[in-house]
Amino acid sequence: MTSRFYMIPRALMMLVILVALLGGLGSGLARLGWQTDSLSRDWMLVHGPLMISGFLGTLICLERAVALASRYRWSMIVPIVNALGALLLLLMPDSTLARFFLMLGSLGLVGLFGIMLRLHPSRDVIIMTAGALCWLAGNRAWLGGEPIYNIVHFWVAFLVLTIVGERLELSRIRRLTPLSQNLLVMAIGVYLMGVVLTLVNLDFGVRLLGVGAILMAGWLLHYGIARRTIRQQGLPRYIAVCLLTGYLWMAFGGGVALWQGAVYAGPDYAVILHAFLLGFVFSMIFGHMPIILPALTGLQVRYTSLFYGHLVLLHITLIYRMLGNFTANLVMRQQGALLNVVAILIFMMITAANVLLSYTNSRRS
Repeated sequence: MTSRFYMIPRALMMLVILVALLGGLGSGLARLGWQTDSLSRDWMLVHGPLMISGFLGTLICLERAVALASRYRWSMIVPIVNALGALLLLLMPDSTLARFFLMLGSLGLVGLFGIMLRLHPSRDVIIMTAGALCWLAGNRAWLGGEPIYNIVHFWVAFLVLTIVGERLELSRIRRLTPLSQNLLVMAIGVYLMGVVLTLVNLDFGVRLLGVGAILMAGWLLHYGIARRTIRQQGLPRYIAVCLLTGYLWMAFGGGVALWQGAVYAGPDYAVILHAFLLGFVFSMIFGHMPIILPALTGLQVRYTSLFYGHLVLLHITLIYRMLGNFTANLVMRQQGALLNVVAILIFMMITAANVLLSYTNSRRS
C-alpha cells in the first residue's frame, strides 16, 4: 500500500511533464506560423520555459528526488513544487506566480545536489550542481523581468552541465587520468565563464560559451564510453549512437555560437538554441529514457530496433530545418519543425507502447 501511495504523486508529476512537453511542442509550431489550437497560440511566448523548466526541469527534479527518497522522503517536495510551477505556466502563461514556483523548484534542486555533495563529493556532482545553479540564476532573472534572450543561455547551461556531469559519472569505469579530468574542468570553466559574461556582454559571452561547448564536445567524443559501447549490440549500441550524435550537435551549436555571437531572435538564434536543445539534449533523452523511465515508474523498457526510427528522423529533419534557417527559407523551417515534433511524438508512442507491454506482462506473471 505504501509503495502505491508514493507512486500516485509520481504518476501525477509524469502527467504534468507530458502535458508540458506537448504544450512546448505545440507552441513551438505556433511560433513558426502553423495553424494550431488556441492553447498552443497562448503558450507561444513561454515555449522555451515550458520545454526547459516545465518539461525537463520537472523531469530532472523528479529523477534526483527519487534517488534520494529512500533516505530523505521530503525530497519529493522539490519536483512537486516545480510541477506546480509548470502547471501554473500552462494555466496562466504570464503569471508571476508560475515563475516564482519554478524558481523555488530550481532552488530545491540546488538543495538536493547539496545533499548529494555531502553524501558523495565528486567532480560529476559539482558539475551538475553548477548546472542547477545556472537554472536558479536564470529563473531568478526571469522572475525579475529579464527578457528570455538575455537568460536563455543560463537555462541551456543547466541542461548541458547536468548531462555532462552524468556522462563524467558514467565514465568512471574508464579510470580517467587527472590530466583528462582537468581538461574537462577547463572546458567547463570556459563555457561557464561565457554563460556568466552574457549578462554584461552578450556578444562576447555567446562566443566564449561556444568555445567551451566545442571543447566539452571534443572531450566527450574522445573520453566518453560511447566510443567503446558503439561496438556492442542492442541497447548499448543504440545509446552510444544517441550520445555520439548528440556530441556532434553540441560541437555544431558551439561553432555557430562562436561564429554568430549575440543573437536576440530569428533564424540564427533558433540555430544555436535548437542545436543544443534538440540536437544535443533530445539525443540524450532518446538514449537515456530506457534507463530513466524504469527508475521513475518501476516498469521496464525493452529495447527494440524501432528506437532507431525516431532517432534518425529527428536528426535528418533537424538538418533540414537548419538548412532552412541558414537560407532564410520559411517553408523548410516550418516543415523541419513539424517533422521534429513528429519524431518526438513517435518516440513517445513507442516508449508508451513498450511500457504498456511491460506492465501487461508483469501483471500476467
